[in-house]
Amino acid sequence: MIKILYILEATSGGTQKHVIDIAKKIDKSEFQIDIIYSTDRNKNFIQVSKGIFNNTIGLPIKRSASFTDISNIIKMRRIILENKYDIVHCHSTKAGFVGRLATFVSRHPNVIYSPHGFMFCDNRILMKRFLYLKMEKYLGYVTQRLVAVSGSERDLALEHNIVPNKKIITLYNSIDPSDFDDFTYLNRVPEKLKNGSEIILGTVGRLYYQKDPITLIKSFKIINDRFPNTKLVIVGDGPLEQVCIKLIDKLGLKSKIELAGYQKNSKAFYKMFDIFMLSSHYEGLPYALLEAMSMGIPSVGTDVVGIKDLILNGRTGYLAEEEDYKGLADAVINLLSNPQLLSDFSKNAKKITRENFNFNNGIKEYQEFYSSICFGLT
Repeated sequence: MIKILYILEATSGGTQKHVIDIAKKIDKSEFQIDIIYSTDRNKNFIQVSKGIFNNTIGLPIKRSASFTDISNIIKMRRIILENKYDIVHCHSTKAGFVGRLATFVSRHPNVIYSPHGFMFCDNRILMKRFLYLKMEKYLGYVTQRLVAVSGSERDLALEHNIVPNKKIITLYNSIDPSDFDDFTYLNRVPEKLKNGSEIILGTVGRLYYQKDPITLIKSFKIINDRFPNTKLVIVGDGPLEQVCIKLIDKLGLKSKIELAGYQKNSKAFYKMFDIFMLSSHYEGLPYALLEAMSMGIPSVGTDVVGIKDLILNGRTGYLAEEEDYKGLADAVINLLSNPQLLSDFSKNAKKITRENFNFNNGIKEYQEFYSSICFGLT
């Protein structure tokens, strides 16, 4: 039996889905997964993950730097030593920071780190970006393997010398296509353009900086001016909700944009969407986009890490530059002006995601990877 400890601060969104999916489907006759999770982020994590992990241990891990980091590292060290884990796998930046320091002070040899989107891509504060980058480089020395969830995330790690090439492995985020077999995308846009019924543009993601909902809303203003029968549905909540509401009011879009808030099951919303939009500053490999494309929904997004691995410009959708709300709008307007493209993009999106990002293959790759780490085969 290989004993694995997951350390997770980001107990919401794609990272939560990632660890739960693996723990749910991994061969439990060969692998045992315990998890240390943050009680500070998602108060419902213990309910969401009930019965999935062997043991769940809550610690008050905060997203930003805190004095509690020291006590958390000490507690993690004790847990690691007492339970004699074969592997410690840290997920996301903050867990990667405290978790890798805990493995370092406990002298644990098999520490794995999955960034799920590097925080040094946050360009708001130059000094903060510099510190994140330095932190990643220093902790790279104590990391046995860095798991990139997309090819572009791997390229970014190598570009910034986070770890040498021999320490990186790419294990793509993936989904089970059978979860979406109950929906087939139909290109309803040509008919909607004729009869004037609502064309639904949609996105799923938290309302915070990384996802950049501000650029999305600004782009929709241009789209709606050109095609007044369009509507934007945003599924997700977050710290930028009030900022978004004020911008929507300012642009006179209150009747045209629906802020649907957090939804436990967003599949019903996907089924409404004619086009999926994602305006992120950076990603690892976004599950929301994976799910949309697996259902065959044509997509438009920003040309950034993670998104460009999925949206192949001109084949499965269109890409625009980061923060370029005019370019994002132009991409959607081009699709609405040439609606026959949506059928081609839909077919290509469904085929590519189901062939290349299939969880049935992904779980086998993780099992092989963990076994190779444990038995010193890599």
